[in-house]
Amino acid sequence: MEGPQWARIEDTAILCSPQKAKLGDNLAITVNFKLNGGIRRNFTRDLWEKAYDEHDAGLLMIFWVELLRNRPLLSKPIKTDKFKRRAIFFWTRNPELPYRVWMTVATEFETILYPKTEVEAQDMLFSVTRNFELPAKELGQGKHDLSAKIKVRWGRHVFTERGTTSGKTEAPVTVEIE
Repeated sequence: MEGPQWARIEDTAILCSPQKAKLGDNLAITVNFKLNGGIRRNFTRDLWEKAYDEHDAGLLMIFWVELLRNRPLLSKPIKTDKFKRRAIFFWTRNPELPYRVWMTVATEFETILYPKTEVEAQDMLFSVTRNFELPAKELGQGKHDLSAKIKVRWGRHVFTERGTTSGKTEAPVTVEIE
């Protein structure tokens, strides 16, 4: 299923530091967004347990973030970042968790995160911050409007259907290079 019934990209933002740079500087660009909708709403402990019982051991999310330089007629891609996040369901005997099945989040940095609550698990998996470093000389002198295009894909599971969604940052950030 496509589109809004399963997921939508919200709270998008793009930030750049510094916004006035010299040609030899590096720009630090940050893209933030959240994945909301049915996939986030259905990502609950009860459904993790049901998925685990049906041998559905996790959820793989594939994200693409494309940094764009906006032009009057055409946006030109500058950098693209593809990364994955995986939720893994497991049987636990952890005395801090009163549940039989819990989950971890494996990130693209090969770190494994152990959330304490459902809300924390949802934030770890569906709230994204990506950082880009870009030499100012790649953009050249002048004013440049930068934005980001985002795409997310996931497969069919007990708690969701297969789907994709995409979005763009709401307002571009303007960078001036001297």
